[in-house]
Amino acid sequence: MSNSQYLLPAELKAANGIKFAHMECCSAEELKQSLFSQAQHQIRFYQDVIELVNNASLDKIKNIEMKYGTYDEVSQGIHTDRELMASALIFELKKKMGSS
Repeated sequence: MSNSQYLLPAELKAANGIKFAHMECCSAEELKQSLFSQAQHQIRFYQDVIELVNNASLDKIKNIEMKYGTYDEVSQGIHTDRELMASALIFELKKKMGSS
């Protein structure tokens, strides 16, 4: 099995779900697809936060925790660091585009 310099794999949409690959093994198009997916996820997260701020309730807080994790889960690293993933994808895309 090969090793990757990144702690996280790229998530790629496939016909039967999501597949994971080393970022170094992805094409520039696959990296852009994964980066776009990450950005869409971030937008949904912040839209949920804005909705919570505009209409706060314990039910909405519970829904956000169910969807994105509790503070304890996130602080213990159970959920991936979104900025780390995005910066790794951008770095690998830069390498791919520079070698074209």
